[in-house]
Amino acid sequence: MNGELIIAVPGPWKDRKDFLSRVVTSTRGDFMFAGQVLANPKAKDHVALELYEADPNMRKAFEYAGQGKLGADILDAISGHIMTAYLHFPLVVSGQQARLLRFTDVMQQIGGLAVKVESSGVAHEWGVWDAILGSENLFDLYRGFVTLVGDDNHYYSCGMHHFDLPESRVSRSVNVTEAADLLNRFNYCRIVDRSDLKSGYTFSLSKYSPWYRLELLADHWHARDDLFHNAHGVWDLKAVE
Repeated sequence: MNGELIIAVPGPWKDRKDFLSRVVTSTRGDFMFAGQVLANPKAKDHVALELYEADPNMRKAFEYAGQGKLGADILDAISGHIMTAYLHFPLVVSGQQARLLRFTDVMQQIGGLAVKVESSGVAHEWGVWDAILGSENLFDLYRGFVTLVGDDNHYYSCGMHHFDLPESRVSRSVNVTEAADLLNRFNYCRIVDRSDLKSGYTFSLSKYSPWYRLELLADHWHARDDLFHNAHGVWDLKAVE
């Protein structure tokens, strides 16, 4: 599944037959589900969709990916999910917001409980998801598909492959709030201004802010078949002393 944008939606569907019935009824026949394909015949469009049985770890996965933003009512409902639908889209999100919204809206109509971007590990409730995909603000789109995480040594982003760009990371020696601001603004700048950066270049948020030297590294933190793997690599931001 590497090289795809995967959307997970847990729901109350009893089985494939129930899922199909809800799709047809709720969309008045505009959408169909057959085999492993959710199709919109009138638009001559379709996406691959896989259905899996309930996962006992699903609540925990959404709680972590939601970063405290999903309400207890949503998490409780996810605890009782029966099946999960996984929708497959092309990896790069830019230019396909309307398509993402169209197909995931079907999931919402038939009882889907929330959305999790499996290829970056960020989850949203439906209202937030709809606002993200309906917004013309690129930062809204960025926050919808990219998250910041950390390990023992670095803070780093996950999800920039959805914008066809490398991830970024910075040392944990940087204050966590400053690190988040740095990574978010560095990532956003690259989405807006797609200049050709090279290792050795320097970056600063302002002339009064610390400077960082850039080095492009291969993403050896994730296996090539891992959904989080970024084939473009990772920009390492090292403080200039």
